[in-house]
Amino acid sequence: MIKQYKVDEVNSLVEKLKNRNNIILTSYAGVKVSGLSVLRKKLREKNAEYKVVKNNLFKLALENCGYKGFHDYLKGPIGVAFIKDEIGDVAKILKEFAKDQENFKYSIGILDNTLYFEDQVKRIADLPSKEVLLSQTMALINGPASYTAMGINQVMASLARGIKAVAEARNQ
Repeated sequence: MIKQYKVDEVNSLVEKLKNRNNIILTSYAGVKVSGLSVLRKKLREKNAEYKVVKNNLFKLALENCGYKGFHDYLKGPIGVAFIKDEIGDVAKILKEFAKDQENFKYSIGILDNTLYFEDQVKRIADLPSKEVLLSQTMALINGPASYTAMGINQVMASLARGIKAVAEARNQ
């Protein structure tokens, strides 16, 4: 007989997967509860959630959401970072946490319905933040426009200096 708390847990995980469809699976074996509490607090600041899951229940939740073929990654103690928007920031937090906790590792990520392996998640963590990328893009867009405006200004200033020089020459 299926126990109701297991059904409720699967339904809760399905709901989390639907609301926060970006996830990163981690292995937390050997990490103290106090360390995981610190990690959860940092992730909450980025609108993400970290949850320790039972492998069989999480496998059922993944299958209910249409994700297949993750059985190989659901071994040992698994924690899942459920991410809403700030994928890069969450990946950075996990990478920094893994530096402090040698037993903490992440195995895969499902980000925007694409499977990423550990080295790819690490590369995402190394990317600049969204704000930095936007400012760099705006600088690239703004740079040529500024140079064009300065060039036009120089042409107009040169024309004005030329007219003034001709006027002074006629007045003498």
